[in-house]
Amino acid sequence: MKKVLSWILKLTPLRISLFLTATMLGLYSYNIAEPSNYLNLLDKKWVDFIQKNRGTVAHTDQIVIVAVDAKSVDKYGRWPWSRGVIAQAVKSLTEYYHVGTIGFDIVFSEAADNHLRLAHNFQQEYIKNHVQQTPAGEKFLNYMRSVTEQEDGDAIFGRQYAQTSNVVLGYTFFSEENVAHLSPEEVKKEQKRLRHSAIRKIKGYGKLKKALLPEGYYPELNINKIAGRKPLQGYFNVQIDREDGVVRRVQTIVRVNKRFYPSLDLQMLANYLGETIELIGDESGILEIKMGERSLYPFPDGSFLINYKGPEKTFPHYSMADVIERTVPAEKLKGKMVFMGVTEVGILDLRVVPVSEAYAGVEVHANLLDNLLTDSYFRLNFDNDMYTLGLILAIGLILGLVMPRMKLGYSIALVITIVIGYTLFHQYAVTSLLTWPSYIYVLMSILITAGGVTQYMFFISDRDKRFIKVAFQQYLSPAVINQLMDDPDMLQLGGEERVMTALFSDVKGFSSISEKLTPTQLVQLLNEYLTEMSSIIMKYEGTVDKFEGDAIIAFFGAPVKFSDHATRGALVCLEMQNRLAEMRHQWRKEGRIELFHRIGINTGPMVVGNMGSSSRFDYTMMGNSVNLAARLEGVNKMYQNEILMSEMTYGECKDSIEARELDLIRVIGINEPVRIYEILGRIGEVDSDRKKAFDIYAEGLDLYRQKNWDKAEKSFKGVLERIPDDGPSSVFLSRCEEYRIAPPPQEWDGVYVATSK
Repeated sequence: MKKVLSWILKLTPLRISLFLTATMLGLYSYNIAEPSNYLNLLDKKWVDFIQKNRGTVAHTDQIVIVAVDAKSVDKYGRWPWSRGVIAQAVKSLTEYYHVGTIGFDIVFSEAADNHLRLAHNFQQEYIKNHVQQTPAGEKFLNYMRSVTEQEDGDAIFGRQYAQTSNVVLGYTFFSEENVAHLSPEEVKKEQKRLRHSAIRKIKGYGKLKKALLPEGYYPELNINKIAGRKPLQGYFNVQIDREDGVVRRVQTIVRVNKRFYPSLDLQMLANYLGETIELIGDESGILEIKMGERSLYPFPDGSFLINYKGPEKTFPHYSMADVIERTVPAEKLKGKMVFMGVTEVGILDLRVVPVSEAYAGVEVHANLLDNLLTDSYFRLNFDNDMYTLGLILAIGLILGLVMPRMKLGYSIALVITIVIGYTLFHQYAVTSLLTWPSYIYVLMSILITAGGVTQYMFFISDRDKRFIKVAFQQYLSPAVINQLMDDPDMLQLGGEERVMTALFSDVKGFSSISEKLTPTQLVQLLNEYLTEMSSIIMKYEGTVDKFEGDAIIAFFGAPVKFSDHATRGALVCLEMQNRLAEMRHQWRKEGRIELFHRIGINTGPMVVGNMGSSSRFDYTMMGNSVNLAARLEGVNKMYQNEILMSEMTYGECKDSIEARELDLIRVIGINEPVRIYEILGRIGEVDSDRKKAFDIYAEGLDLYRQKNWDKAEKSFKGVLERIPDDGPSSVFLSRCEEYRIAPPPQEWDGVYVATSK
């Protein structure tokens, strides 16, 4: 981690820029492989926004919609009507208006006119009973046949369709899940009916049939009485984006049993141009769709990305009732491509599209047919991905090279200019060039790279000293901060395992003290105490980890390493004790409440570093050794003591510190027993009488561990004669009395198990 931090601090804005640029290049490369993601959806939404807000744009005047609208329903009754009415519309369009091509965004998949079915059944019953053998019966039967034939709308429409060469019937495909109730034989039967409308001219068929193309399953076809075996049929399914349900593209080629079938749009265009459809493809998919001299270039799966030319009714709508009655001026329809579809409210086939949330399905096809006719569909291919990658790389280099040479204000202006410029260019590309690189990924690259370079320049370039001062001035001494500013490599960001000394201190009875003071008095007293104690810690170049109410948590040995961190910690304990005694003297003179504290320190391996979240972190420590220091602070209560240290700390500072061993205990949360020591003073500062008393204590402790309760008790009493307020001796006297009555087990090892923190 130290090498990593050193490398980071030696970074340049250009390196930062290149790193962020490489990240964005990798992210976009992943997008190419896995296009179904949130960022790609944002790209689509942006193009949707452009299409919706540009309004109506130039489009062909050769496409109109003849609609089953409210006016038509009022005249001919509830939909669906008799197919005879549809036949009248077709006849009017072909014989009176002389339109170019008619396409049905409607499928006639079931027989209509139920009354004819009843008449037919009646005839069959009449024949069965041989009533026709009489002259009157034969005459009646012929009359019924004549009437039935005249009223058979399906047959009338079928004859009208058979007589025309410019009518394309529509049908739809259902997925396997939608027709799970049908048997495989029923599905194959319908697929077989579809064969006569398959594309015949295919270049590269052997390779194309191996390509990954959309597969149609069950065709919902027009009934035989209407369609016959005429090939002019096309499906009108649309493709819905699974991410948000918007129709942005339409599939124009579907494969069924190794045959390829065109959409309604392709069939109409081919019929209008008087050409046949030819496919050109290979293993990658469809490369080209030809209709005579005209070439179309779909996506490899045969779909086209629709360039919507405007909102609802961009293409003229005419009521079918007006067409049948021939009240529409002839010049409005002559030679046009006519879509026949439903727009009446309640039976309207609505779609969500980029320009509207309620768009008639027939208008989707009108837009696509316009695109195919005017060669104005959107084109996206591998080149667009390369342009995007090139833009990301170029922007990263430009920002990394130029921004460090500019003042902050000019840098911001440069970034804003690039964002606005690219936004305008992208709008132009969508509207005029009909192709575009990614907007979202390039915009992200601009903002992330510029932000990274700016942040680096602000926080690091200028730089290391300011970072260190801001980050550590609250919990490091000025001397340590100066060392770090002179040598930033001493700072270890993140977590690092290091042997250090941890210190925990706490005020005795703070809760009861708080109850006796007003909030203002409490804050004043606590601030005095914490200020003095933390000053001592910083004097010995320790780090104040945090204040928790009246508690102080600190450590020695990080961020700057000291070989004598244990000694520094022990000396701080002594000085804190002495300074608090002086403060109590002053508080007594002022008639104020006095404070006493307990301190625990331990030395051992700990993890230290900046820890937390990206928005908030602390330079802190953690680990089992830290927990032991905290426990030792609490163990002071048990021995009526003020300062305790572990045997690990004592081992590191015994050449500088006088101490006495108090006990061998096992604290809560830590399985291994630890010897604990009371810090007495610096070497040579403990007077001879106290040293003699502590020697007697050591003898008593040894006798206690030998289970010689009587002699041990005598030693502890001897200590109390010399030091009447010696807490540990009083504690062991009580233990000796307890063990004399209830001895510990035979295998007892002298370890005392603490039952509280």
